[in-house]
Amino acid sequence: MLLFKKMTNTKKTLLVVFILLIIATAYFFNDSKGTLGRRNTHFAIEETKKIDKIKISSPEDNITLVKESGHWKINDKYIARQRMVDNFLMALNRIQIASPIPENEKERIASVLEKEGILVEIYRKNRTLRKYYVSTPEIDNHKTYMMMDGRREPITVRIPSFKGLVAELFSIDESLWRNKSVFDYQPQNIKSITTEYPGDSSKSFTVINYGDGTFALKQPCKNLFVEDFNVERVVRYFTYFQGIEFERIEKELSKQKNDSLLHAAPFCKISVTHVDDFTNSITIYRKPPEKKFDEFGNKLTYDYNRAYAIFNQNNELIIIQYYIFDPLLKEIDYFR
Repeated sequence: MLLFKKMTNTKKTLLVVFILLIIATAYFFNDSKGTLGRRNTHFAIEETKKIDKIKISSPEDNITLVKESGHWKINDKYIARQRMVDNFLMALNRIQIASPIPENEKERIASVLEKEGILVEIYRKNRTLRKYYVSTPEIDNHKTYMMMDGRREPITVRIPSFKGLVAELFSIDESLWRNKSVFDYQPQNIKSITTEYPGDSSKSFTVINYGDGTFALKQPCKNLFVEDFNVERVVRYFTYFQGIEFERIEKELSKQKNDSLLHAAPFCKISVTHVDDFTNSITIYRKPPEKKFDEFGNKLTYDYNRAYAIFNQNNELIIIQYYIFDPLLKEIDYFR
């Protein structure tokens, strides 16, 4: 009888241990937020607002994003696209382990990540929060591998509700991170706008906002103010300079063609002066047509959809779309 009781107690103890193991395993792999629990914290960052520097490097290139006065800058040169940064920080917060990797594959994948992967370094006040490797789409275009620096334990990752490849979020393409804004002003913050047509200066004009409800129209080629003009159209023109962005950076033009274009006469130049007296300007050049004739058989003299441009004289060629810039391309007669 005593022996039976001991056996029963032993079974009960084993049953309790077994149940506790199940609970511990479930907690380890699946917490209340649907992540893979404690293991997931190696990669995900809970308080992304505290991040102030991100470095993404490949064997060939790298970019560094630094947070300054509430804005992110890329490589200490350009303002970053806030939406791009926000999406990236959200990804850092929500990264989950998708599945482990078979033991016989770990060493191979670890070596590939160290040699060909992207190294991600995340900082707060010069203190490293995370440092890990991420696979590129070239390594695997179906899944994304990650591995903590110094640990040869690669795993595959996912982001809930994200349908794309996680690896594509860790881009070192500077142009993808850059803010594409050319003009983004509230009308009341614009002091003056000058639109010049070098090929026909009689079309050029300057509109001025005096800030007291009065406006002026000036013809630069004659250095004269126009007395009789349509005030409503001038006022409306100031409202067109919000959310104006370029399409992309031109990378396919050869250096010879690029230099030749920059020495050619521009089609138009638009300069906007803020009430704080700083000026942004864009110089627009006609882009050669991609085909000789349109659908009606008419000969095309330039691309009617896109143009080349230089922003703030930095000699970096960008592509703009006419449907974005057309409202800005007025001539002085529009205001008469």
